[in-house]
Amino acid sequence: MKKYTLIKSLLPGIIVLFFICGIVIFPKSAVESARVGMNITINILIPSLLPFLIGANLLINLKIIDIIGLFLEKITRFLFNVPGKGSLVFAMSIISGYPIGSKLTSQLRENKEITKYEAQRLASFCSTSGPLFMVSSVGIGMFNSSKIGYFIALCHYLGAATVGFIFRNYKNKQENKYKFKKNINIIDEIKRIIKSKNNKNSGFYTILGDSVRNGINSILLVGGFVIIFSVIFKILSLLKIIDIISNLIFILLYPLNIPKDIIYAFISGLFEITIGCNNISLSYGIPLIFKISLCTFVISFSGISILAQCSSFLSKTDINIYLYIFSKFLHGILSSIYCYLLYPLFKNTLNITTFYNSIYYKIYTPEISYYNKIFLITCLIIYIFSCIKKSSF
Repeated sequence: MKKYTLIKSLLPGIIVLFFICGIVIFPKSAVESARVGMNITINILIPSLLPFLIGANLLINLKIIDIIGLFLEKITRFLFNVPGKGSLVFAMSIISGYPIGSKLTSQLRENKEITKYEAQRLASFCSTSGPLFMVSSVGIGMFNSSKIGYFIALCHYLGAATVGFIFRNYKNKQENKYKFKKNINIIDEIKRIIKSKNNKNSGFYTILGDSVRNGINSILLVGGFVIIFSVIFKILSLLKIIDIISNLIFILLYPLNIPKDIIYAFISGLFEITIGCNNISLSYGIPLIFKISLCTFVISFSGISILAQCSSFLSKTDINIYLYIFSKFLHGILSSIYCYLLYPLFKNTLNITTFYNSIYYKIYTPEISYYNKIFLITCLIIYIFSCIKKSSF
């Protein structure tokens, strides 16, 4: 046991040292991949995620999510055995994509607005990709077909809802703290929620400042993960580690006659979903349904990079991270199964003419525009002033 504990303690440090050595050996490639991650953060993540993060924080702190939850309580309890406010978390996750759902779930749990087991159930299915990525980036940009993007999104969200339904009975018998009231007075509950908000003596501008600061902290954390995993994947590729893993799997799956390039593409997708989906779409000699199902699995599983982002939020609570990762793996499996089940119904409409990477290159090689620079500087100024104001009182 002591030997296992020693290895467990030293292994993270050894891995970090290995990647630092990789950066020293390949400094130019490391800087280029870090620049790509920075461009993704500035041009894509900040404009697309930051408004949702700030808006979601406002909805939680202003208790709007609690009021909406009152009207949806019976539906969400029946389907997923979570409070009504979980419906808005699911909706925000669908609209904005990773890692908004995990962020909101952890925030509700940190505020003790949901129980430990409700948070675990909520995290299992409120961690989804956004339709913009699946339709625009994957569908149009990689498969040259918006219909394929919509089909992937359909299977992806069906898989998420199914995972939530499966987890609805998780620790149901052990959860005695919360007892759902079948007959509640909506007006009285709304008055109670408004009264609890007013008791905190927090004005709108104080809540707005806290929401902006919280949103910027979150986006900086997400951007940091994007940058570091861009470097990690590049180093693993240069050191041929991805190739070695692909070769080993190719040997094991040789009787199934699966091409090596599709294995490499799938492995790359387990690290970063955009790279993986693009590589899968460019694979030749592979049936279309197989490509679509692999892309759907990769998007639903979300890859190590996004799993790390989501886990960084969930780890602040008592949510079981390993069970969350298992739910994402289950999400990938179920979404792929839905692809095969529904493909015969949409087969005639899912046509591909040519493949091109216009969206992919826009995502991975963007230039930082003038307006995005101004937007970033403005966010930093607001963040600095909010921190100064907070520390002065």
